[in-house]
Amino acid sequence: MAITLSNGKEVNLYSARFLHIYLLWKNQSKELGGFQNGEAFSSQRTSADTTMQGDFHSNVMFFDTEDETGTITLNTYPGTSTTDILFYMYHAQHDLMEDGPMTADDLFGLNIVNSSTGEKITAEGCRLAGLPANQGNEAAYSLAWSVLVGYYQNTGNTPDDSMFS
Repeated sequence: MAITLSNGKEVNLYSARFLHIYLLWKNQSKELGGFQNGEAFSSQRTSADTTMQGDFHSNVMFFDTEDETGTITLNTYPGTSTTDILFYMYHAQHDLMEDGPMTADDLFGLNIVNSSTGEKITAEGCRLAGLPANQGNEAAYSLAWSVLVGYYQNTGNTPDDSMFS
């Protein structure tokens, strides 16, 4: 089953039910919900794991980077429990944080799992970049939360092929 949004985007509701987003904070875990249809999140690493450079003779050299940071954007509906949680987390990180070194309680984690495909995104050392811009129009009414990630890892299933065993 699929629906077509007013902006022309088709959303497959069958596959969306396999997506689970968990907030990890103070040694506890909570599944988040209440996201914009078909656009719960988007994420990416800050830079490529490997970069390439050529010398004067076009000999290629590869360099592995140490950067394991990333960003995640969570799209929530106003008035949902997830929006309330993110507002609380923002104020806990920006208004209530005391001077001095950051503690584990100042940061949170996100685990994003697709139980159909086996893909998993692990995000640790997360901090909200700021309050989202309010967007309200006929096509979408959502809040886009930008999450800065200190450690970002994306994994998938092991291929079911003898070549990779």
